[in-house]
Amino acid sequence: MHNPLREQLDRGEAARGVWSMLPSVEAARLMAQLPLDWMLIDAEHAPMDDLTLARIVGALADRGGPAPVVRVPENSIGAIKRALDAGAWGVVVPMVNTQAEAEAAVRAAKFPPLGERSFGSPFAPLGFNTTNPEYLAQANDETLLIVQIESQAGVKNIKKILGVDGVDMIFIGPADLTISLGKTLDFGKSDPDAEKAIKKVLDEARKKGIPAGIYCPDGAAAKRRIEQGFQLVNVSADVAALLGGIRINLEASR
Repeated sequence: MHNPLREQLDRGEAARGVWSMLPSVEAARLMAQLPLDWMLIDAEHAPMDDLTLARIVGALADRGGPAPVVRVPENSIGAIKRALDAGAWGVVVPMVNTQAEAEAAVRAAKFPPLGERSFGSPFAPLGFNTTNPEYLAQANDETLLIVQIESQAGVKNIKKILGVDGVDMIFIGPADLTISLGKTLDFGKSDPDAEKAIKKVLDEARKKGIPAGIYCPDGAAAKRRIEQGFQLVNVSADVAALLGGIRINLEASR
């Protein structure tokens, strides 16, 4: 059992992915034809039911990638269990603001003795093309628990969050972080105070030797974030790409 995305991050390499909000197996299969390292299946802000999520995860895992990573709707045992039991190679847990919340995510995502995750899904091992015993023995090391930092509180408590055993990675949500700082959100322009907070989180993660990721609106932003030191970046989002591509051709027809 091995997780190619985790191995890539452990080597210090940048991993480029796409943000998927369309509840469509067919759309995921199309995007998987591209040389992407990972695909984020968004179950927090997209109309993604459990069955569709499981089918998308299975479609990606069965072909060996892009790595299926699920952003769960909340930091709860049920939400995290659903994603990992579907065979996800990693989960992103939103709005982790404190050490206690990071510890709760670990308890839900990791098997004993590190956590309290229960075992029973026949599909979780299928996600890694392995056996039940091997999955149970290696899942703690191979699946990625990624906690999302997207508030003033998360930034303030970043050292304690990074110190929680079992947190494999942090991921910054710049939109909610900007809003949390009381700033006006503008996807086309970075706020100086938000950038200061982002740098603080990145610096603390690098000191701890934990990889960091961040949401990017496009490929140019992803390139800048990689140069800054982030490893997990999305180069696009399916909804934005769909609308943008059609808009270009619509305007070209006029």
